[in-house]
Amino acid sequence: MDSSIDDFSLLVDLRSPADLALRARYHPSLDPKQSKLVEVLAPYHFDEPHPCGLSSCHTPHKTGYLVVTDDNRETNIGGVCGRRIFGDDFAIKANLQDRRAQLKHQLDTLQAIRDNKDQFFARIAELYNRDTGTRWAETQLKLLKESLSSSTAAKLHAMAARGETAVTAEREATKEERDQHSVANSSAKPLRYVTEKVGDLQGLSFLNANPHRAATDLKNKIFELNGIDAKSLSPKRRRDWVTWANGIERSFDAIEEGLAEALRFFSRDNMLLVHKLDAIESQRGR
Repeated sequence: MDSSIDDFSLLVDLRSPADLALRARYHPSLDPKQSKLVEVLAPYHFDEPHPCGLSSCHTPHKTGYLVVTDDNRETNIGGVCGRRIFGDDFAIKANLQDRRAQLKHQLDTLQAIRDNKDQFFARIAELYNRDTGTRWAETQLKLLKESLSSSTAAKLHAMAARGETAVTAEREATKEERDQHSVANSSAKPLRYVTEKVGDLQGLSFLNANPHRAATDLKNKIFELNGIDAKSLSPKRRRDWVTWANGIERSFDAIEEGLAEALRFFSRDNMLLVHKLDAIESQRGR
């Protein structure tokens, strides 16, 4: 066996026990006393347990290996049986094929992003350019901030970060409220002000999501991947890229959710409440 980690010539794509049965050399009950291991072809991970192919075992398992023996027959075998029957030779070959299968899966995952990059770019362009897309949301936010005090803009972002929605205002306590407070809290300071809730802001998580920046970051990441030699990456960096690639649809979903929040945030009633907050903040600053 060539020990090169990127030699995928022996690997077989096995997704279910049916794939085993389709192989011409496959035997579901092989006597290990009459056969010697030649190669471990590929690991597999089935959804349902399937009997071990050794006649001395037949224990159902979900994970194992397709092997070929010196009599040119193939069977499936679990890792425990493989090590017990075929010893270190099996362990070494199985480990190598595990690493090859993992590397091939990683490379295939990243190549799929490259192969579909034009479709991803088209989706990002649509997110940018739709009537209420990311450019619209970015422009609306810029115009809004220009109409607000810097303290109100900062407060909106702080509220979004903390998950708060309530807009409150202070007013002077009435005589009745002061008297009630004095009776209930005889040792406390006199009540001068009462805080009242004005309303709840909608769509504040849009400020956290920043869908336009998220869409731009996603586009730039795809461009970056297109120029990378995935084989030459360190194992950690390649795993990080694969994690990102596996989450690309979640990234698109998050942008869509951010735009949905933007629609709620920029609704007429919500903007009225934002400007009330601005007036409250201005009054507090005096």
